[in-house]
Amino acid sequence: MVQHRALMRGQRMRSTLKTVLGIVILLPATSAAVTDLNHLPQPWRQQAVVSGAEEVANVERYLHELTFEHSEPTPSANGNGIRGTGGSVGSRRLYLDFRFRQDFGFNEDRQGFLLDIQRSEDFDGSFDRQLVGFRHQLTDATEVWLQGDVFADKSRSDVYLSGRHTFDDESWLHGSWILPDLYFNAKTRSDDAFVDPAQSFFVQWHRPGEQPQNVTTASITYSPPSTFDSREESLVVENETVRGALTHQRRSGYWNLRMTLSAEHTRRDYDLDELAGSIATSRDHVGIEAEAIYENHRLRPGVGLHYFYLSEQGYTGRNLDEIADVRRSEPTLSGHFSLPLAPAVTLRPEIYLSVPDIEQSYSKSDDEDHHGFTGKFSLPFEILLSRKENAILTLAPTFYLHKAAFGGGNLQLHWPM
Repeated sequence: MVQHRALMRGQRMRSTLKTVLGIVILLPATSAAVTDLNHLPQPWRQQAVVSGAEEVANVERYLHELTFEHSEPTPSANGNGIRGTGGSVGSRRLYLDFRFRQDFGFNEDRQGFLLDIQRSEDFDGSFDRQLVGFRHQLTDATEVWLQGDVFADKSRSDVYLSGRHTFDDESWLHGSWILPDLYFNAKTRSDDAFVDPAQSFFVQWHRPGEQPQNVTTASITYSPPSTFDSREESLVVENETVRGALTHQRRSGYWNLRMTLSAEHTRRDYDLDELAGSIATSRDHVGIEAEAIYENHRLRPGVGLHYFYLSEQGYTGRNLDEIADVRRSEPTLSGHFSLPLAPAVTLRPEIYLSVPDIEQSYSKSDDEDHHGFTGKFSLPFEILLSRKENAILTLAPTFYLHKAAFGGGNLQLHWPM
């Protein structure tokens, strides 16, 4: 068993190195962007690898997320302020992506207190982070950060050690070494333990352009192989993950262009007490988006192309306790325009047309395949709360186009600070 796991680890290590090299090679040449999630460090999470998601994704699950995406570009993943979106993805489930980040600078901004509160979800379920810390400027161009996601239970605390260097053109390179559950083995009251300790590495490159609309950001989080023994859940899991994102937006004539790319490559091995042997588990995801908005018209019409791909096989974690085989390919065309209703209120109708190819089979749940049309229509009302600070509240009911039903409501708040 030990030799088998060592062989599997070596194969996964080679596969992951190829993936990382591929992403790094593509970064300078690809004009793409991503939802902000992968532009934030995404370290190893105990809840993710042991328990996993709480709900099987239905046909419309990722169409919901697309229609509930952040509609405002600011604040970005690199900026201060409140950035939140939430929407109903079922009668009992709410999709939520919220962040409040603030850098409280002092001593002529050579030091700063950092506060970063996050609540979001990924393929492994929802999560919360409350990062607190400090930054200190070593030179005019280089600073170091110390942050922590701190809990009363010391075994759950994560430590972030970071550095950032700013170049002459105002671009910067940021790197973090993240130690999740750093004191777990020494502080836990449970019988769980790390066999191989977890760690994650985050690298981000950010380059502003000559115009404020021209920005490029590239990010990678890599969590090398780690092994966790959960005796409470009667399993041993080995995990390795790489997640990447690339964002490029620019102004070209009367057009605002935004292009996005995100990816995830995860490999796990589960040893369950009730089974003799391990269950190899894999997840590969790619998301691509491109949007163009024409600014030289009072309605500001825009069009978008979106592609979502997910392949996931293996064990889902204790929450669902399933053996899954999921393949989803979802191309989507979107369009919108802006219609001013009052000095502080704008209606922004949106339409989403998709033809997904979905095959999902589970060991215990019903299969949910779909090959055909899905769509949604949204009526976002954007309310300008503060013109000076560009604070915007958005309320949006949505409706299905492939069936006669309400598609869920969406609430967004964007407040740069």
